[in-house]
Amino acid sequence: QKAKLSVEMEIDGGARLMGHMFVAQNQRLPDLLNDNRDFLPFETTEGLITIVRKSTIRRVTPMNQITLPDINADPCEILGVAPSVPDEDLKVIYHRKVQECHPDKLIAMGMPADFVQLANEKLSRINDAYDRINESRSQAEAAKPKWVMGG
Repeated sequence: QKAKLSVEMEIDGGARLMGHMFVAQNQRLPDLLNDNRDFLPFETTEGLITIVRKSTIRRVTPMNQITLPDINADPCEILGVAPSVPDEDLKVIYHRKVQECHPDKLIAMGMPADFVQLANEKLSRINDAYDRINESRSQAEAAKPKWVMGG
């Protein structure tokens, strides 16, 4: 008998998948990832079973172990951007991050409540980080001296 383990999986290319892996009752996730099989079944959030080549898996995090960046952490770190990122690029990255984890998207897919709660928390941190970056840039712009050309 196999149990479903809710996970977030990162594969080659940086794509993140949320869904379930199947583990035996006396099996741990590391045992599953290190057994002699080349492929593993993975249940997507849509309920489809897909087969994943283990060599493409970069990271697997059980949902009950996912920790979100501290709300007080560096906002650039939360968004995964350099402090010097241009405003337009920042906006694109912000929107991409919001789309990746928007709770409404997960609710529409029929995701369990723990996935939706995690998405809400993650979205809150993303929004806060974006707001803090924009606020600090506005303050820096306002602090710049204004030079007036004489005539």
